Amino acid sequence: MSKRKTQTYDFDRVLLGIVIVLLVYGFMSLFSATFYVGDFLWQRQLLWIGIALVVGFALFRIPYPIWQKMALLLMAVNLLGLLVTVLFAGETLGARRGLVDLSSGVGPRGLFGIGSSVQPGVTARLVAVIYMATWLASKGDQLNKVMYGLVPFAAIIGAVAGMVVAQKDLSTALLIAVTGIAMFFFAGGDPIQIFLFVILSGGAFALVAWNMPHGQERLGPYIQSFSDPDKTAYQILQSMRAISQGGVWGEGLGQGRMKFGYLPVPWTDSIFAVIGEEGGLIGCVLVLALFGLFAYRGYRVTLSTPDAFGSLTAFGITTMVVTEALMNVLVMIGLFPPTGTALPFFSYGGTQMVMTLAAVGLLLGVSRGRPKGDWDAVLDRWWRDGRARLSRSGRRSSFTRHRA
Repeated sequence: MSKRKTQTYDFDRVLLGIVIVLLVYGFMSLFSATFYVGDFLWQRQLLWIGIALVVGFALFRIPYPIWQKMALLLMAVNLLGLLVTVLFAGETLGARRGLVDLSSGVGPRGLFGIGSSVQPGVTARLVAVIYMATWLASKGDQLNKVMYGLVPFAAIIGAVAGMVVAQKDLSTALLIAVTGIAMFFFAGGDPIQIFLFVILSGGAFALVAWNMPHGQERLGPYIQSFSDPDKTAYQILQSMRAISQGGVWGEGLGQGRMKFGYLPVPWTDSIFAVIGEEGGLIGCVLVLALFGLFAYRGYRVTLSTPDAFGSLTAFGITTMVVTEALMNVLVMIGLFPPTGTALPFFSYGGTQMVMTLAAVGLLLGVSRGRPKGDWDAVLDRWWRDGRARLSRSGRRSSFTRHRA
C-alpha cells in the first residue's frame, strides 16, 4: 500500500518576521497612547489582534487560487454591504462607515467586549484587490484596448470608490483608487491611458470632495495654510508639535504629554505623532524602515510569483498597506490634508486590524506558490461541481414550472 506524500510549501519567513515586529511595536505604541483613559481600548485591541491572527492564518492556509474563483461573489456581497451602509448606517465623525455596531447592545463594552464596528468600506479595499487581480489577469493583450481595458476598469473603480464616497469616507475611496491604478499599471496598462485617467478622475474626485461639507472642512484650512500658517488645521499643528518635541531620542515610552487632550484621537489617526514624541526621530525612522522592508518583501513576492493572479494579488496587497501607511505619515507631518487614515498595525480599530492581517495572510499564502497536483484537481472539481449543481437546479426549476 503506497503512502500518500504530503507536499509542503515554504513561505516568506522574513516577511512574517517583519509583520510580527510591526504588530508588537504597534501594540506597545497603542498601549502608550491609551493607558491614561483606562484599559478597555488596549484590551479590545488585543482581542481584535487575536481574531485577526486567526483570520490571517486561515487565509494563509487556504490555497489562494480559490479567491480567484470567488472574486465576483466577494465583490457583489461587499457592494451590497456598502449600499446598506450608505442607506441605513448612522454618521460617526461626519461619515457613515459602520454597518454592524459591536460597541453597544451587549454588555457595557459591546459584543464579547470587542467593541468597534464592521466597516464594509475597509473590507472593500481587500475585496477590490482580489477582484481587480482576477479581472486584470483575465485580460491579457486586450488590456490596452480602451473599450476592453480602461473603460471597464474605470467602471469597476468608480463603482467601488463611488459607494465609499457616498459614505463620506473620502480617504478610503482615494486609497482604493490609488491601489487600483497601480495594479492597472503593473498589469501592463498603457501609461498614456493611465495618465489621462488619473487627470480626469483626480479632477472629478477633487470636485466632489470640495462640494462635500466634510471635505471642505479638511481641504479648506490645508489650502489656506500655504498662504497663512496660522490657519493650519489643528490636528496637523498638534501632530507636528508632538513630533518636534520628541527630538532625536524621544521622551520615552509612555512619557509623552501631547496625548493628554492635545492630539485628536491619539490612538487612531494621530498615533504616529505619539510615536514621534515618545520615540523621537529614531522611533519614526524605525516605523518607516519597517514599512519599507514590508514593501520590499511584498514586491519580492510579487516578482517571484509566476501566475498572473498571484502576482497581481501580492502587488495589490503590498501597495494597499504601504499607501495607507504613507498617507497617514504624510498627514502627520503636514504634507497632506487630514484624511482620517489609520496607520496599519498601529492604529486602534477592529475591522482595520482584521483586514490588514487577512491581507498579510493572503500575501504569505501567495509567497508559498501555487499549489500543484491534488489541489489543482480539487479546485477544478469543486468549481465544476458547483456550476453543475447550479445548472441542474436551474433545469429542475424550469421543468417544475413547465409541469405546473
